[in-house]
Amino acid sequence: MKKALITPALLMVLFSLILTSFQSSNIPNLQGTFAVNCGKKTTAYQQLAIHYTPGRKILFYFEGSTGKPAYNTGSEYGRLSLNKKTGNYEYIPKDTVEDCNLEFVKKGDKIIIKTLHGDCGFGHGVYADGTYQQTSKVNPQSFTTRTGKKVHFDKTPPEQLTDY
Repeated sequence: MKKALITPALLMVLFSLILTSFQSSNIPNLQGTFAVNCGKKTTAYQQLAIHYTPGRKILFYFEGSTGKPAYNTGSEYGRLSLNKKTGNYEYIPKDTVEDCNLEFVKKGDKIIIKTLHGDCGFGHGVYADGTYQQTSKVNPQSFTTRTGKKVHFDKTPPEQLTDY
């Protein structure tokens, strides 16, 4: 009698593990570092670091510059969430001060960022939009802000960082 109860329970656990494995394989892994104009002789650049926390939350840090002659710069630190309708990831700030909605689409070893709505408040002429080539698949642990401050993803949530 006990064997009959254990077998269905064991089958349910195995089925659950297989289903979870199948579902997570359909979700693109975004972690790593990415760049536009990486290695090119230009002062304009866009760089991106995407970090998975131990709780599987996805944090990102973007930084960009227009290059010569103005050298305008901009940056953003935030969380990504999965849009279940499109299967892509989006950044929508929690505060109502900033009107910024970015879409992140994984295509092979590239990430394409597109502004869906608003102005993200970067410097004049600085946009996150572009195709970013992956430069590392390693889950980045930290990033350095434009002000030179080293920030650890797991120690500083986006809402606690104000000077970047």
